[in-house]
Formats: sequence, C-alpha cells, structure tokens
Amino acid sequence: MDACNTIANTLCYFFIAILLLFTNASAETHYHDFVIQATPVKRLCKTHNTITVNGQFPGPTLEVNNDDTLVINVVNRARYNVTIHWHGVKQIRTAWADGPEFITQCPIRPGGSYTYRFTIQGQEGTLWWHAHSSWLRATVYGTLIIHPKEGEFYPFPKPKRETPILLGTDPFPF
Repeated sequence: MDACNTIANTLCYFFIAILLLFTNASAETHYHDFVIQATPVKRLCKTHNTITVNGQFPGPTLEVNNDDTLVINVVNRARYNVTIHWHGVKQIRTAWADGPEFITQCPIRPGGSYTYRFTIQGQEGTLWWHAHSSWLRATVYGTLIIHPKEGEFYPFPKPKRETPILLGTDPFPF
C-alpha cells in the first residue's frame, strides 16, 4: 500500500511540475476604465460636443504583451448605445467580447456599464479598438499595441522608434 501511495504522490508531483512548466508566469492582467462621454471640442472657432473615451480624442493607447489579459470596464455616460470592438483581436473562447452591437453582445445603454475580459493569444503587432455602434466609430477609437511575450522578440530587427498613426474622420469638418 505504501508503494502505491509513493507512486501516486510521485505522479502527482510530476503532473504539477509539468503544469507549472507550461503555465505562462509572466502574463499580466491589465485593467482599464473607459468612460464614454460627451466632451466639448473646439474646431474652427466653434465648440461641438464630441463623444470621447476618458475625454480623449482619439482614445487611450493600450499596450500589452502576447498572452496578457485585458479587463476593460466601459461606463456609458453618453446618450447613445455603445459597444467596443477589438479590431483584429482573435476572440478565442470570448466571442461575447467582440463588440458588434446586437450580434455578439447587447449594447451598453446610456448610464450602463459592461466589463470586457479577454486574453491576447498568439498575436503581436499594432491593432486598434473602436466603437461598433452607429456613427460613434468616428470618434471612439484608439490603438492596441501587442508586444511579444516577455523574453521573446519580433521576427524582424527592433526599430529605433515606434509611432502609432491612427487615421480617422473629422466628425465636424465644417
């Protein structure tokens, strides 16, 4: 009986060691708050209210590593329904976090909130996120930069400088 317990304990320790070996200990969870709100913006000597994220236009840049988890709490203080789409992110087992309004999720109603939680898996590069509700995609957007896992590198030489460039439309051209 003692021999069986010894073998069982040895196998148990072996499987725990294997599990720990394949678990990514360097992965982090990044928490962000997005407040969708009307913000006064002055263009061509006229002030207009524009829907922004945290009062920023464009919205905040998110930087993560491959295998990191993003947790974004979105609070909708605007008067319109809103969802956020994580453009290009592979939503593996988290399709409800993909953002298309009335397709993968119900919209976040005015005064409501929703928390997106997903893990970046097998991706590197510069992507973007944007509102996926009506015309809000013109002002509610930002950059998502995914770096390689800790200790890994891009498959090309590291550039001397990286500058994300977002092209968007001016919601008030005149």
